[in-house]
Amino acid sequence: MTAARLVLSTLLVSAAASAPAQTTFKYRRDILRDDPTEAVTVVPLDAPVYAGTRDGLPDVRLRDDRGEEVPFAIRVQTKGRSVLVREPVASRVESLKVIEGEALEVVTVLEDDAPEPDGAAIQTPLVDFERRVRVLGSLDGETWTPLAEGRILDYSRFMDMRDVDVAFPARGFRMFKFVIEHESDEQRSPYYQLSRARDGDEERRAETETILRRPFRVDRVALHRAVRGVEGEEPTTTRAALAVERVEVDPRERVTRIEVAAGRLPLTRLSLRATSRNFHRPARVLRPTDAGWVDVGRGTLSLYQLGDFRREELTLDFPETRADRLRIEIEDGDSPPLEVVGVDGDSVDRRVEFVAAAGRSYRLEYGSDAADAPRHDADAVLAALGPGAPQEVATLGPVVANPDYRPSPRRAVALGGAWMLLAVVVMTVVLAWAILQAVRRADKAPTDGWG
Repeated sequence: MTAARLVLSTLLVSAAASAPAQTTFKYRRDILRDDPTEAVTVVPLDAPVYAGTRDGLPDVRLRDDRGEEVPFAIRVQTKGRSVLVREPVASRVESLKVIEGEALEVVTVLEDDAPEPDGAAIQTPLVDFERRVRVLGSLDGETWTPLAEGRILDYSRFMDMRDVDVAFPARGFRMFKFVIEHESDEQRSPYYQLSRARDGDEERRAETETILRRPFRVDRVALHRAVRGVEGEEPTTTRAALAVERVEVDPRERVTRIEVAAGRLPLTRLSLRATSRNFHRPARVLRPTDAGWVDVGRGTLSLYQLGDFRREELTLDFPETRADRLRIEIEDGDSPPLEVVGVDGDSVDRRVEFVAAAGRSYRLEYGSDAADAPRHDADAVLAALGPGAPQEVATLGPVVANPDYRPSPRRAVALGGAWMLLAVVVMTVVLAWAILQAVRRADKAPTDGWG
């Protein structure tokens, strides 16, 4: 029996020695460090990593040059949320002058302790108007320097569009003159007066349109300045152009569908580039699932442009989504489809962080169908080290197919390789049993009389 054990032990050791190292991670990439000293190392993740990993990034590993797994943390890069706040500037109306048939002039003066403004809102109760406004600045009320020209407008009759703001540069003036061209306007009445007259056997009809002349009333000229501040934290994002794979106009449902290649990037926003102007369309973003396309976000796309005036909102925000493809569905109604020339996507910036040892090299492995998320204490360690610890930013080298990659057992089953695996196991067991029986027979065989 001792000989049988020896043979089996030798067989197993030989098989283990000859078996190649295997891994379920498809790809590997070297981490390129400029300074191989001990430091907290930050490695930004890029598009190839997202394209080859699963949701939540459970199939990412970090190994050193000895093949040992290294603890790491995947963190979202953040920054302070920059906000632009409109701060009112105290002022008073110094004079009001009506130039008949030409303009309305309003002169405002800053209060003694008021900061310098960079804009004003011409507040009026009127609707359905458009006016050109010139802004001039002065220190003494005698010499006036032109600062800016703009338009205020209200198109309520056609759409919900109103803009009464005028921006101008801050150049040290304490008095401002606002020249609003045309102190009055003509407004057509929506009603017509019909009249009939008969001349013998012939009947004549006439339509009379009423034109109303109204003064342009200004309730107040409210000066303000824009102040930039920081509010809370928000993830940083990277914008990239996405390939448009398909554009479909559905005349029956009166929608336009645009499909883009999302590359499994962690997207939170899509932005359209369009050549169409003056539109206001509801839209939504969808992702594919086994049950079909499902909503991930909704919004409104708009672009208004007339003369020097331009205002646009061509972005659609949604919760972070990773998918191979995304679809934008725009409700056209009875309007012509939009001319979209491109789509950009904003993806959340994530990075691998770990403590690199001096003199060691590292590689990132990813892309497994079965790997579970690792349980490391790197988050606690990195938090304890704090922002003052030595830090370096490294980059990822080229994508290399892992030569030791083997599909996981679950993947093998999914691909129909389970029968082959079972056959190999059965053959191995049968072979081991045959060898064991042969050894047992050899142990029991009678020996001759030699020694």
